[in-house]
Amino acid sequence: MAQAFLHGGLDGEVSFELFVRSLPPGRGYLVAAGLEQALAYLEGLRLEPADLEWLARQGIYQGDFIDHLSRLRFTGRVEAIAEGTVIGAEVPLLRVTARRIEATLVESALLAIVNHQTLIATKAARIVDAAAGRPVWDFSLRRLHGPDAALGVARAAYIAGAAGTATAVAGRRLGIPTTGTMAHHYVLAFGPAGERAAFESFLREYPGLAVLLVDTYDVERGVANAIAASRAAGVTLAGIRIDSGDLAEHARNARRMLDAAGLRVTRILASNDLDEYRIDALVRAGAPVDGFGVGTMLGTSADAPALGGVYKLVAQCEEGVDRPVMKLSAAKSTDPGVHQVFREPGRGDVLALVDETLPGEPLLHPVMEAGRACVTLPPLEVIRVHCLAEREALPAAVRRIDDPQAWPVRRSPRLLALRASLGDGGGDAVRGRIA
Repeated sequence: MAQAFLHGGLDGEVSFELFVRSLPPGRGYLVAAGLEQALAYLEGLRLEPADLEWLARQGIYQGDFIDHLSRLRFTGRVEAIAEGTVIGAEVPLLRVTARRIEATLVESALLAIVNHQTLIATKAARIVDAAAGRPVWDFSLRRLHGPDAALGVARAAYIAGAAGTATAVAGRRLGIPTTGTMAHHYVLAFGPAGERAAFESFLREYPGLAVLLVDTYDVERGVANAIAASRAAGVTLAGIRIDSGDLAEHARNARRMLDAAGLRVTRILASNDLDEYRIDALVRAGAPVDGFGVGTMLGTSADAPALGGVYKLVAQCEEGVDRPVMKLSAAKSTDPGVHQVFREPGRGDVLALVDETLPGEPLLHPVMEAGRACVTLPPLEVIRVHCLAEREALPAAVRRIDDPQAWPVRRSPRLLALRASLGDGGGDAVRGRIA
């Protein structure tokens, strides 16, 4: 398309907005994430000589277009919703205003970044809420859709309240707290009768830090060996991890054994394909679990593994005037014009035209001008606090784990009138209601 735009003289200024048409199943809201990486991508946009040479060899791109691409930089502006903010469907997470070719070529990367981190942050927020104050650790690296996803997952999970990650590179590059326990094959390395010896060795290697995996053979026997190893090594047993079986029952038995041995400070960590539903069940059952390691279900958002975010043209400059643009496809219509979102605490959001002034807090703010960030983005710790405050402000019906209601978003009367004037017949006034 970009070459056709160039040759057709269609490289004027346009505005695109990135939004999610509908919430994934089982979600009452989304957690906005990925903005920092999106802006970094835009600032670094350029094609290397090898890229240009490859494009030229394809035989479909003309020399003037290749020359145009050689000078390609993002020179536009971006308005966005702050990371960690809770939003509903059809609300723009960000808006790009730039020359048409620039705005077109960045679409896929922006969607990949924002869709992925928003998807994972939303899943992680639900898991953290289900844990009811107990720490949740990201154990997902080995189950991700490739190692390149690891940093985004660890970052998004931390924004949503995870205590940290087992992905070491996320600790080094992003400053996220890291953790680790042990694998079953460490125990197996000491032979069938060597579980206690394995535990003693690990305790001496990491005194005061070791979390022992006690279910390689039998959980109760593993707990007994962990207690004995702690005494023999003269080292405090920081924790045990249970990774199989009836986690609630095993945790109760382990807690009794640890307490009887005077190890009341030893923590019990549970893992094994946990998600918000299983964690919620463990918490409701009163299982004495002190923390959760969550892998597959967090890192892949297994019950809703993709977020259908889209990036749609909303306005274009014609004869020096910005004109709203609207797609009319059945079930895929778009809201015309450039928008602002106003939050009414406890009531929902109003999607309005950018020049409207309505009650509530405007959520979209400038973050990039002339291709360079124009604000200092907050550190992860600040985003994390903001995300928790956002969730705590939600109605219980929206935040609950089972069958949540959707955070409501309604259109302003002016936006509805514009939709009607462009052939939509008015559209839906409200998406999502709070009972």
